[in-house]
Amino acid sequence: MVLPVVPDLSARLAAAGTSAEVDAEAAIQRVRGWCLVLALVQTALYPGEFWYLAWGAMALLVLNWIWVRWALAAEDGPRIRVVGAVAMSTDALAVIMVMSNLMDSPDDPIQLLPLALAVEAAVRWAKPGGIVGGVAGGLLMTGWSWATHTRNHVELSVGYAAFRFGVVALIGAIVGSAIAEMRQQRRAAEAVFQASRDLMATLSLDGRLVAANPACSEVLGYTLEELVAADRPFLHDPDAPAADQDLRSIVREGAERVVRRVQHRDGHPVWIELDLVADPQAGLVYAIGRDVSDRSRIESELRHRVDHDGLTGAWNRHSLVAYLHRMLTRGYLPALVFIDLDRFKEINDRHGHLAGDAVIIELAARLSEAAGHEGSVARYAGDEFCIVVDDPDDLDVVAERTRACFDAPFDVGATALRVDGSVGTALGRSGDTPESIVHWADQAMYELKKEGRLTS
Repeated sequence: MVLPVVPDLSARLAAAGTSAEVDAEAAIQRVRGWCLVLALVQTALYPGEFWYLAWGAMALLVLNWIWVRWALAAEDGPRIRVVGAVAMSTDALAVIMVMSNLMDSPDDPIQLLPLALAVEAAVRWAKPGGIVGGVAGGLLMTGWSWATHTRNHVELSVGYAAFRFGVVALIGAIVGSAIAEMRQQRRAAEAVFQASRDLMATLSLDGRLVAANPACSEVLGYTLEELVAADRPFLHDPDAPAADQDLRSIVREGAERVVRRVQHRDGHPVWIELDLVADPQAGLVYAIGRDVSDRSRIESELRHRVDHDGLTGAWNRHSLVAYLHRMLTRGYLPALVFIDLDRFKEINDRHGHLAGDAVIIELAARLSEAAGHEGSVARYAGDEFCIVVDDPDDLDVVAERTRACFDAPFDVGATALRVDGSVGTALGRSGDTPESIVHWADQAMYELKKEGRLTS
């Protein structure tokens, strides 16, 4: 099966390639700036034989440096390849002028400038630039050596000249080949970065986004510019502790896999599973992730089904017992309200099971209101419910609200049914188990139900 190519992938790769060329030219420009400062100092201290050649070369370099800076910053400036060609040509001309002005000694270090030109060409145009630049630089160095030796009446060995030429040409070719290999790897990585359906991002150690691929934009709804410019951490999870979101721990502990809940632009939550790998030397963390919202949603629904009653949405018996066990283990003594519907079988027999289910659902809703913030409702069995009251001091209030749940009739379709229920309570005691607390509340409920039958 052949998957369709992302329509704008080629455009994104081309834009990434252009951006890489601009970055490379900007880096060369920074180095040229420092070299220009040194050249100006050297010219001021040692102008050479012809001052106008020396300062003419400096003027050429200064003007060229200013023009390249403008071209890189201008939105509608010349193409980057044109900028590189002009800068390279100007540098070569300036080097020829400087070397022509300094021919007093065959050992003058100025002879190394052609090597710098070869490296500059290799950095700009990789292997072709390295080869052409190396050959041209080698010829320039050899020509300068021959002219300087001749002018100073010093013999120049053919082997020596050939060796100098070969060294410059070889260095240019080696640097060009290395640059070509690095750029090929970068293009491959960029293609994966741009085309991947997985989220890929580079983060600072405080969680700020440095770079992100288009998948991040597609999953989160923000443009890449909005993500990078956001004044909040890219993967900030409002529900997670701050310590869990400090990426500095990745540097100490190595790679880590985390799941974060982040907010989509339209407000809904998105769950992202991330593999985080730190680069301590660069002070960065690389993140590769995937949208696991569907999986998280399914897992959440499954957990809800395991812990909750399918008809009413209240806790089921298992959750009730587990919660009581946790409270008792932590040293708390909760209270319990036990509720049982009276003559529920008659409702099913006379009105049908759908009517019985409607009563159960309505009762669960009323019990939830009765429990309020003080308790939690669970469906213990068919027509039996429990309310766990965390603070025993609230037991009487919750029990009274629970009894009031049966004051109003239950609407079942067009029928309003009067339904009664029996309510029993129990206070947790030292040494109790979840089963014993439920048993004492059940017994109290049964005694009240028994008394009601005897008095009716």
